[in-house]
Amino acid sequence: MRTATIYNFLIEANLIAGIAILLMIPVRKFFRKALGNRVLCFAWLLVAARLLCPLALPNPLINEIASPYNDQPSAVRPIAGQVRVRLSDALHEASWDAINSSMDREDISFDEAMRKPGNAALSRMAGSIANGRAAKAVMRAYLAGAAGVALWFALANARFMRQLKKNRIEPLSGELLGYYQGLCEKYGVRQLPVYFVDPLRSACLVGCLRPFIALPLAASEGQARQMLAHELCHYRAKDHLWTLLTLVCCAVHWFNPLVWAAAAMSRMDRELKCDDHVIQDMDEEARRLYAGTLIQSVTRRAMPGMPMLATGMSMTGRKLKTRVGGILWGGRHVRALAMLFAATASLLLVCAFATAEYQGGQAGREINASAGGTADYNRGKQTLEQALQSPDAIRDEAAAIARAKELLGSSYFQVDVEDSDLQWTVETAEGAWRKINYVVTAKKGGRGSGFLSVWMAVDGSGAETVENGYDPYFQDDYMVDHVYDQENAPSQEEKEKIRQFFLAFEELAEPGESEYFKEIRVSGILTVGEAQYVQLEAVYSDSGSKTVVMEIAPELRLITCYTGNG
Repeated sequence: MRTATIYNFLIEANLIAGIAILLMIPVRKFFRKALGNRVLCFAWLLVAARLLCPLALPNPLINEIASPYNDQPSAVRPIAGQVRVRLSDALHEASWDAINSSMDREDISFDEAMRKPGNAALSRMAGSIANGRAAKAVMRAYLAGAAGVALWFALANARFMRQLKKNRIEPLSGELLGYYQGLCEKYGVRQLPVYFVDPLRSACLVGCLRPFIALPLAASEGQARQMLAHELCHYRAKDHLWTLLTLVCCAVHWFNPLVWAAAAMSRMDRELKCDDHVIQDMDEEARRLYAGTLIQSVTRRAMPGMPMLATGMSMTGRKLKTRVGGILWGGRHVRALAMLFAATASLLLVCAFATAEYQGGQAGREINASAGGTADYNRGKQTLEQALQSPDAIRDEAAAIARAKELLGSSYFQVDVEDSDLQWTVETAEGAWRKINYVVTAKKGGRGSGFLSVWMAVDGSGAETVENGYDPYFQDDYMVDHVYDQENAPSQEEKEKIRQFFLAFEELAEPGESEYFKEIRVSGILTVGEAQYVQLEAVYSDSGSKTVVMEIAPELRLITCYTGNG
């Protein structure tokens, strides 16, 4: 899986879910009685869905925040792209500020300022973000952290389960067993194994695949009955699976303290929801006895710790005070408000997944002379009808796809355009960009976010953008801009060969365009293992520039070629 795909998911999920978690704090504090604990638990389920589901829906508004930089890898979606650009810009600015400060303060040359340890470190960090190496290092650290947290959870649960089995005293029996069987019938759940355990912090429902109930041996018969009711309510609500879901969220997003805080808050809300189920048929006296059971269980310490796949009945401090208050005094839920909150939260969840660019528009529409309007073709104004009179005009989608295949399949790109998995589509962009009126793309269904792309003029005068988004260059998130590997820089003779290779392709893609170039310069050199990449900037004599990324070793070929904004 590409690192860009993981970064897209992590950044979007943490930004959006983080906002939701922060909003849940005042909702829990001020609207718990009105909404009810069941609705709050439903809201936490929606937060978990956003944290774990990598779905990305198209959203036209997201197009507005797409990075203005043309060197952004195609797999990076706008939100992640903005984070990457802002971070890269900040480090570049900090690096230049530090270098200039050293030059002014110490009256030294640029090279001397660059060699100072602090300045060199900043420069390396900025370069690492630009060329994608930092992304890979951070990804390795993230995966190591996630694996470490998952291992901690696994070991903690294995130890907890082993200790429980070691401390088992006896299974449930006698009148208490009969009472338990009646509870199972009342709640409509199957009977789970129940054991008395000593010592045990709190009554708990333990495990996911084969759950069982553990009761403290010191509990009286009355307390044991209330504990059984409480844990069966947990089981009926599938809270043992909820606990697993919580641990998965914490392992995947281990670096985000808000996710850990949400895990703790949702756990408390599940306990309160369980209390609501247990006491709904109790009179005032029974509620007092149930609250007393909670308070007495505090002497046996708190519920199982965070990593445990177990529910617990007891809590301490302010959490216990909140639970006891809810049991004794309860609260009247506003049903209409609760339903409105649940519906609004569900709608917002759908919107929270709308993080991908919208590729809609006038896809598949044939351009014809009756369409009217004007566009900028061949570096001069002409009507659409005049453009279509050109002998090289592209009049339909089939011709546009054929032209795209001609460019991508040439020796310059070396793309297998006859790959049966490629799905070719055409969009029209009439008059939206200079000389671009057809946008041809090719994707492989269900195989990542890469794509082939060609933007071309309807009059056949040229193609401004040709991109092989399936190239390994894109798959590894390499960035050539702002990187200049002086040690492995090509010789002047090699640079001239590179320029001539580009100009030959330019004559194929946009005949006559090269006469408008004022300068062609090497603006970036990147070496990754045996591969070496070069970025060229072809500057127009009036304004703007054309950017080209090429692989020059182990072979010479183009990767992407597009016109910048100047």
